[in-house]
Amino acid sequence: MFANMKLYLQITITDTKTGKIIRRTRKRLSRSFVIQYLQMIEASFRHAYAATGDTVSIKDTSNTARDCLMTNTGAVTYALNGFFAVDALEDDDTYGIVVGSDNTAEDNLDYKLNTQIADGAVAGELDYSAHTFITSAEVGANVDFQIQRPFINNSGGNVTIEEAGIYIKTIFSANAATAWIFCIVRDTTGTVTVADGQTATVDYTFRTTV
Repeated sequence: MFANMKLYLQITITDTKTGKIIRRTRKRLSRSFVIQYLQMIEASFRHAYAATGDTVSIKDTSNTARDCLMTNTGAVTYALNGFFAVDALEDDDTYGIVVGSDNTAEDNLDYKLNTQIADGAVAGELDYSAHTFITSAEVGANVDFQIQRPFINNSGGNVTIEEAGIYIKTIFSANAATAWIFCIVRDTTGTVTVADGQTATVDYTFRTTV
C-alpha cells in the first residue's frame, strides 16, 4: 500500500505423508501488485458512496467492471462484510491464494491468473487446502504478516505451477448479499513441479519497515 511495504513469495515442496522438505524456492520479492489493489485502496480512502455517484470501477476476475462503493445507498450501514477476505476454506478455489499453469509475464492490468489450476484430484488439478495466517509481528528490523496455503497433488501425475496470486472476496456494493472476487496480486513463479504425493505450500509475506 505504501512505499515501505514489500511482498515476498516462496513455495515449499514437501512429501505429503512425511512432511519432509523436498525443495524450497528462494524467498523473492514480488513486484506484482496489480491495479485492482490500488483501486480498492482508492475506494476506501475516497469513501466512495453511490448516492453521490462517487464509485470506483474495478474489474473482477470474470473481466466484469464492478462499481464499488463503501456504504449501502441512502443508508449508514457499511457494506464491508468480507472486505479483503482471503480466508477461503479447504477445496474452495474461488479466492485466497491461487495457483496456475501459465508463465506469461506479469502486467499491471492483470485481473486474474491466466490459467488457474482447479481444485481436485484428477490430472492437472491440485487439492486446495485451507489458509494459515501468521499474525503480524516484529521480525528483526521488520514487521511481517504471512499467509500460507498448501496445495496437495493427488492427481496421479506431475502438476506444474507457473503462476500464483491472491484473490480477495469482498462485499463492496449497495447489495450486502453480493460478493465479488478481485485479483490483487499475480506473480510468475518459474517452473515448480509438484509430483503426485507431494504438497506445494505457497507463502506470501507482507513486510513493512520503519
